[in-house]
Amino acid sequence: MGLGEAIERLNILHSKKGRGIASSQERAEHALILQALNQTKLDMGFDCNLDGIPDSIQIFAESAKTSCCRILSTKSPRRKNNSSRRSL
Repeated sequence: MGLGEAIERLNILHSKKGRGIASSQERAEHALILQALNQTKLDMGFDCNLDGIPDSIQIFAESAKTSCCRILSTKSPRRKNNSSRRSL
């Protein structure tokens, strides 16, 4: 199964689970696909102040308020101290 197929099938099964119409076999398949997809880890960060260094996890709360963040690869080192980050 390709990644797109797995995501498409997971979406269908998730919808059925949410509506309460998934069979026990479909619930098990949902769990299996989700477990398989979670074997691939993505290392990505958010850069809200555009300094090229991914910001900390608190950026999700800020992003929800401002929509300012950009997704970028985490080849650059992760920021350890947020005190130098510009306020939004």
